[in-house]
Amino acid sequence: MRKIRFMAEEFFRSFHKSLFKDILLMAMFSVSLVMSVIMCSYHFDLGERYAHNVQQVGDARWYQTVLQQECEEEFSDSMGTVAGCRKIMDYCETLASLEEYPIFFVNSYQGVYLRKQDLDRFFGGRDYSGFLSESQKNPVSGLFGDGAYLLHNMQGAQVCLDAYHFFGIQVQEGEGFTEQNLEMEESTDPIPVLVGSDYKGILTVGTELEMLYCGYVYPCKVAGILKRGASLPEYQQFNGDMRSLDTCIVYPFGIKLKTDPKDVEEIKKYAWNNFLALDFGISEVKDEGKVKDQVAAYRDIGEEYGFPPLHLTSPAMGIELLRKASDSSIRIMFVLTIALIGFSFYGLAVTFYDKIQSNRRNYGIYLMNGCPLCMIAIPCLAEIAAILVPGILVSRMVFSVPALEIYKLGAIMRVVYLLAGGAFLVGAGFLVFMLRGVDTEHLIRQKD
Repeated sequence: MRKIRFMAEEFFRSFHKSLFKDILLMAMFSVSLVMSVIMCSYHFDLGERYAHNVQQVGDARWYQTVLQQECEEEFSDSMGTVAGCRKIMDYCETLASLEEYPIFFVNSYQGVYLRKQDLDRFFGGRDYSGFLSESQKNPVSGLFGDGAYLLHNMQGAQVCLDAYHFFGIQVQEGEGFTEQNLEMEESTDPIPVLVGSDYKGILTVGTELEMLYCGYVYPCKVAGILKRGASLPEYQQFNGDMRSLDTCIVYPFGIKLKTDPKDVEEIKKYAWNNFLALDFGISEVKDEGKVKDQVAAYRDIGEEYGFPPLHLTSPAMGIELLRKASDSSIRIMFVLTIALIGFSFYGLAVTFYDKIQSNRRNYGIYLMNGCPLCMIAIPCLAEIAAILVPGILVSRMVFSVPALEIYKLGAIMRVVYLLAGGAFLVGAGFLVFMLRGVDTEHLIRQKD
């Protein structure tokens, strides 16, 4: 008990004597730990988010793309003008046209609404319950263009042109999606849609219909009837189960307009359709070593058009936090982080060197009276631990903030513990070096 009391008193005496320096070191190591994790995760892909969504297909990995929820406001503001809507469409088209970093837009469960009166006319009294959404079999009343109607939620899906080709979807009648039929002359031209094989005999190629999708009414025309067995992956899982399209209406992502209409409402619905595609993207990562280059490409395109960048759901937390920062800014931050870490270790070494030098006569007396060297070293090690603990607490607080959308907190905190443990071992090694082979008589003979 006396030994514990002695070490505690020695700890508090030393801590109080250099209180200002210790508090400054606490702040420096707190910032160092947080910045080290952020910058290391950016440069070394430390830990993945949504790892269950990363899919290995052949030699490539596929990451889901996503936009932050708060980004919707920036896009909505742009949809107030024809020029803003055109900019959104060009932004999405540029992303989709990147040959080095291909993106597919796929939504295998996008329902669309048709008027009940139109369904009754198409089916001629036949049962169409098998074509309705599983979650909504009964009609609902809702606004549809110029009035309120009874509406049915139909089974549907959405794909871009590249995804249509990638999954080998083929038609038995008419034509599939092509570059030509997805680029319309006027905003009022009917949009091509494809219908599953079970619609054969109910709808024919060329049949025109209106669909309600995400609050907008779109004029459509059946371009083709799919072959039986056409399918898309469920829930964007390319290596998982496939969903049959036999009873679906397939609506395209990536519609283009050759000319801009004068009325913003005529182009707004197409800009909105392209914006929605960004949250249903699957991006192919051919080279894991170039993930940062891929994210940087998305960031640069976002800066070019003045929109928040599209980003991958799984790369490291640092990419998430710094997704709007330029490469030069990140390099500067990385250099500053290394400098801060180095200065923190230098400050720790100088502080404890001064402590040992100023207490050398006390240590000599302790040792001459039979005090083990470990009872001198333990209070010093405890003081180093006390300096590092606030950094761990600050890191846990920072990396737990929901607004930062940092995932895998356990993995991140393990890295924090590892860095803090490394700092502690460096400090312990420095103490051992300073106290090894100590000459007690020499310490006593030295003047203060």
